[in-house]
Amino acid sequence: MMNTHNTGHCATRWDTRLFLIAGCCMLINTVCLWMRHFSGYQMSLLWAAVPAIIALGSCTLGVLKLYPRAVSQARKLAIGGACFAVMSLTSLVLASMWIFVLSVFGDGITGRPSTGFAVLIGAFMVFMMISFAFNSVAFLVERTTRNIGLLLLVPVSCWALMLIVALLKNFEAGLSLDFYTNGVMGVAFLLIAFVLKKRQ
Repeated sequence: MMNTHNTGHCATRWDTRLFLIAGCCMLINTVCLWMRHFSGYQMSLLWAAVPAIIALGSCTLGVLKLYPRAVSQARKLAIGGACFAVMSLTSLVLASMWIFVLSVFGDGITGRPSTGFAVLIGAFMVFMMISFAFNSVAFLVERTTRNIGLLLLVPVSCWALMLIVALLKNFEAGLSLDFYTNGVMGVAFLLIAFVLKKRQ
């Protein structure tokens, strides 16, 4: 007979680990962005891109690992959140391949990003916003999981702000907010990991 308690405990531990990885990598990304911007050293964009990609991939998988918790509270929201998480992960993988191909075989991303790359990044942010928002509402339903729901709203707010600025001004202006928003999201991911660990 399968030990469902051990299976659930293992899933919970992975919830914590994935958000912990996401938080640490996002903070590393923030440090790299500031160093690249303010230091005289010409640091490659990959130094900032790699931890960001790991962080975003980890938080996406973290949301998928939260599915068993969310589905027990709000089934439709949990299913919708998981579907959009998969779509956002697909967009992230394609955008990551784009960055690495340009960095290794081309001159990297310089100047205004191409329309295709901008669409991938925009799609990723929209899908992630919807995924996190659905899961946030699912956790806000229960008072005992409300902290997780509130923390999931932090990246939603950050991505929404970036998209609004991008639409009102331009893509570069919205993307440049990652100097500040990525640090905020990094702290939020670490706090989610802490809350999940505390609930084990």
